[in-house]
Order: sequence, then C-alpha cells, then structure tokens
Amino acid sequence: MGANYRESRLNYQMITQDDALKAACDAARGAPAIALDTEFVRTRTYYPQLGLIQMYDGDSVVLIDPLSITDWTPFRDLLLDVAVTKYLHAGSEDLEVFLNTFGVLPEPLIDTQILAAFCGRPMSWGFAAMVEEYTGIALDKSESRTDWLARPLTERQCDYAAADVWYLLPIAHKLMAETEASGWLPAALDECRLMQQRRREVVPPSEAWRDISNAWQLRTRQLACLQLLADWRLRKARERDLAVNFVVREEHLWSVARYMPGSMGELDSLGLSGSEIRFHGKTLLGLVSTAQALPEDALPEPLLNLMDMPGYRKAFKEIKALVQDVSKEKGVSAELLASRRQINQLLNAHWGLKASNGVPEMLAGWRGDMMAGKLNTLLDAYPRQG
Repeated sequence: MGANYRESRLNYQMITQDDALKAACDAARGAPAIALDTEFVRTRTYYPQLGLIQMYDGDSVVLIDPLSITDWTPFRDLLLDVAVTKYLHAGSEDLEVFLNTFGVLPEPLIDTQILAAFCGRPMSWGFAAMVEEYTGIALDKSESRTDWLARPLTERQCDYAAADVWYLLPIAHKLMAETEASGWLPAALDECRLMQQRRREVVPPSEAWRDISNAWQLRTRQLACLQLLADWRLRKARERDLAVNFVVREEHLWSVARYMPGSMGELDSLGLSGSEIRFHGKTLLGLVSTAQALPEDALPEPLLNLMDMPGYRKAFKEIKALVQDVSKEKGVSAELLASRRQINQLLNAHWGLKASNGVPEMLAGWRGDMMAGKLNTLLDAYPRQG
C-alpha cells in the first residue's frame, strides 16, 4: 500500500457534540463504505460499557466520544443505511455493543476476519497481523487494554484507536477483491449474516439453567431448583448490569441446586461468599423452598449429557472426517467449515438434547449447500432418541 500509510500521526477529529456527530454521519452516508470499530470496558458489568467509536469513510477519521453525546439518531440512521457498507474486523463484540447501546446492528455488515478466512488466512487472524501483512507496518497494540472510560483519553489512546479504522477500510477493499476472485464471496457474506444472527439471539432467563456447567449431573427436582436459580440470576444480572458471576458464582449456584439448603448456615457451609449470602441468601433459600414444593409433574426431564450418548465419539469422528473430505474437495479450510461447537450443536439437535433456534448451522446456508445431504445420510446411522 502507498506511502500515505507511513504518516507518523494520523489526522482525526474527536467528536464530543451532537451537531458534530450529525455532520460526520451525514458525510459518511455519502460514502459507499465505512470502517467501524469500538473500544469498550467490561470488567464487572453484564453489558459492555462503550468508551469510544471509531469511523473512517475514506475521507475523514472520526473518534466519537459516547460519554458526551446525547442524540444518537444520526448514528443509528447511518448504521441502518443499507447504501453504506460497514466493515469491521472480528466484530462480534462490537455488534453486541451496537445492539445494547443503540438497539440496532449495522446493515449491511462485512467482517474482514471472515473474508480473510475464506482467502486461506487463519480463522482468528488478528488485526495487527493483517495490517502487517498488507502494509508492512507493525502496529503498537499496547493501548488495547487501557481504560477507555477514563477522561481525558491520552494521545496514544486516540492514535491507537484511529489507526484501527484508518488501516481497515483500504484492506477491506483488497480482501473483498480477493474473496470475490476466489469465488467465496457469497459464502463469506452468508457467514457475516450468520454472525449477526447469532448476536441477535438472546438467552431467555427461563433457559439459562441449560448453560450451567454440569447441570446434567442433577436429578429432576434439583434441576427444577437450578432452573429457578438461573432464571433469577440472569434477570438480576441484566437488571443491575452486573456480570452473572458477580451476582452468584456459577459453581455456587450449582451447589445450591444440588444440596437444596434450608438455612443461611447451610449456604455458608456450601462455600458461598459472605456478600452472596448477605445480599441474596434469603432469595436463594426462597427459591429452594419453591422448588421443593413443586409437584412431580412440574419437574423438568433429566438432562442428557451429549458426551455420554451412545455413539457420540464415533459420530463426532465421522463428521470430522466428512468435513475434511469436503474441505479438500472444495478448497476451504476444515476449521471454517465446522467448529467443535457446530458439530456438537448438530448432534444435540439430531438427538433432541437441546432446544435449538432453527436449523443447525452445519445444515444451513453455505455449509448446508455443501454438506447437508451427506450429513443427513451419515446421521441416519445414529437413531434419534425417544
């Protein structure tokens, strides 16, 4: 890339007022594409705390200070303007920030990490590695873990943040051309849509118990107790904007469901912290009491552990082998075709072990086009449960 990349300092505008934000967003809506990035902090909170938004429209780099903006309408309108393509790199967490802060996701969205994966780069190719390959420049990443909520932001923080979008946009155009030339662009865009779809899926509190480690070890009444406890904890976490383990630690929640204590002293003997008992002890004991009073017909079915299913290891191995064959045949990495999570999602759905949102990812979209028929034939050898 050109010599303009080698400026020692990037020019950018710091936006702290609503009228400046509107002007920047109006200008960006005249561009065919923009690069976006966010900086946020998430230590004890349930939701990420937005510290900065970076945007580059090919003309101007702007840094938007969210702590001083009150009217986000122009930015929301820009995010939803389908005439402007939005590029991010490894943008899953950025999408969470946009969804929680503005209630919308960027449309249309293209993730350069996904484009790169379809062009033979590693699945989790970092931004700095990408910039170095395309420009020969080694970015200083020392600011990545600094406090983005502190004010004033330092010059180093602002330079670091501006560089993220300054390099991203021209590299995105190159990756688009490479992906198109390889014939994988439709699949890559499909994968970007899938990333957005995953981000939109919000766990209902009533289903939170299914994600607790070792829930499958519990009997039905203990599971009913865990269901009540996990529902309460997730609601409390969202209501107070507190990470779930800062409400009650997961292993403590499981212990309460397993032993169903009847007193504060028993909670203490299970290893709960003083603050957990002080703030939530009465609530936890009340939920245990509710679970103990449930009639038998109100108890959930026992959870089956996927790894313990007869045929799991064999089925997993056969699916991996099929994926390797398709990978060689189609010239796309096996890692991109199917992750362990996706194989387990497929088997969970096939055996009816977990409620799923729609079709398993390996049977849908571009993966389904390549593998659905072969996978369904393979799965026929492993009968469904019940």
